Amino acid sequence: MNRKRTVIAFGLAALLLLGCASPQIVNSDPERDKIQIIGEIEKPTPASSATETPTEEAVVSAQPIEAPTAAPTEAPTAIPTEEPTPEPTDVPTAAPTEEPTPVPKSDRAKAKAFCETAKALLDLPYHRGGTSEETGFDPGGFVYYCLNEAGVKVRHKTSKGYSEMSEWPIVESMDDLERGDLCFFRTPGNDAVNCVTIYLGDGRMIYPSSGEGKVITAKIRTNYWEEAFVFARRVF
Repeated sequence: MNRKRTVIAFGLAALLLLGCASPQIVNSDPERDKIQIIGEIEKPTPASSATETPTEEAVVSAQPIEAPTAAPTEAPTAIPTEEPTPEPTDVPTAAPTEEPTPVPKSDRAKAKAFCETAKALLDLPYHRGGTSEETGFDPGGFVYYCLNEAGVKVRHKTSKGYSEMSEWPIVESMDDLERGDLCFFRTPGNDAVNCVTIYLGDGRMIYPSSGEGKVITAKIRTNYWEEAFVFARRVF
């Protein structure tokens, strides 16, 4: 059995050697061997040549599309406000403080004589515009009469007129009154001085009263007279 296989294998090898050494010529028939093409053969799209000039559209599309850069918003430059140049302020020079002129002490002898003349007229009638014992007195006429009797020659004036006699020093407070001072008042309902009295000392004064109808004495430190007090003048 093995020998038979060996013979067969040897024979096949010989045939193969003979076939390789003498190739057979095969006659071909062009009409028979023609390849039949069924269907359409799709023509390959020619690749774009690297040297091909791109069209304008292609060039445009080839450009990189840049995102529009937002223009920087310029912050409005604040126009500087011209502040007015401050003018130099003059430092006010403090006005020298004027020391109040001290009120001179009264001449006690003359002031006493003056007050005694006034008290001698006590209870004489009140008379508007009167300047004598015969006619009676109003406040201005009463002071006029007493001053002339005391040697101070003055013209007849109203209460307001005597308050304006600048030669007589002003006494601003009732606390500083002395005997013989003329006291000036602005009573309710009046815009200016309308009454003058003579200070007798010890908190009392004398004057012709229209309400009482005669020359009277009265306390000066009452609410009514303190509110009506303007100032006093020192004659003696």
